[in-house]
Amino acid sequence: MQALHLSVQFIYVINLSIMKINITFRQLEAFVALARVLNFSEAAKAVHMSQPALSAAIRKLEEMLGATLFDRTTRIVSLTPIGSELYDVATRLLEDFDGSLVGISDLARGKRGSLSISSAPSLAGTFLPEVIYPFQQKFPDIVFKVHDALSEISIDLLKAGTVELALVPAKRHDEDLIHHDLFEDHLVVVCRPDHDLAGHKEVSWAQLLPYRLVAVRGNSNIQILIEAEYLHQGGKFQPTYEVEQTSTLIGFISNNLGVAILPASRVSLIRSLNLVAVKLVSPEIRRPICVVHMKSRSLSTVAQAFIEHCQRHAIEYRR
Repeated sequence: MQALHLSVQFIYVINLSIMKINITFRQLEAFVALARVLNFSEAAKAVHMSQPALSAAIRKLEEMLGATLFDRTTRIVSLTPIGSELYDVATRLLEDFDGSLVGISDLARGKRGSLSISSAPSLAGTFLPEVIYPFQQKFPDIVFKVHDALSEISIDLLKAGTVELALVPAKRHDEDLIHHDLFEDHLVVVCRPDHDLAGHKEVSWAQLLPYRLVAVRGNSNIQILIEAEYLHQGGKFQPTYEVEQTSTLIGFISNNLGVAILPASRVSLIRSLNLVAVKLVSPEIRRPICVVHMKSRSLSTVAQAFIEHCQRHAIEYRR
């Protein structure tokens, strides 16, 4: 019963201290050091204080709390019941503080945290996972939140603050963005290995005009480029089949229903599906691929490290 009374009394004292008293970290540190060794001289050395300064810190703490924390004689120093209660609380507080500082340090050094990134679909299934895997091997505690969306939507997510980085074709006209160049993507014709075009090293736009096309419905950056070039060639972009998903497009091509024009960044995926990618030329249309972020926002350490990692990985795409 007495112990319960002391606990309630101590909680009351601590509540008062939280509301009205400014207990410093240094005072708690001095108190815990003395509580552990019960010797003023040794405690002072442990916290790099003079003995008079440590004694003054303990007296001040006792005055602020309105309670005696140590019983002192000429030979012995011991904790009072309230001192024992405070020791348990103060030890947890200091341990939590140290743990929090370690966590913040890990965040500052990019060892822990999260990264939200949006990516154009042509890059979300190829380049992006290729760079995330080795990055997470090095930093396993980083959590990625990926949004695969059309380029314009990816930029909208960036500007809204939903993501910190966007992996998209360059938007040089947008002064709100900072661009980090990665590589230049170009267009390829995708077909079956037994298709007429499969044996060519290169295919011109003029050669492509007579063939049936399969395309993903929408207003993507790629489709805008394709439509413009068809007009330039004196034709009109009229796919024989329009589908919603790239997986459907691949299925149509695999079943000899036509060919498709896709970015070369998808070549690794195309080849894994036993399809052929032939370079599209005359003209060869290239688009710079970048990691972009907002000029007005500071980057996290994780984002900075990931940009540098992407730039190193992109060297393979330039070859």
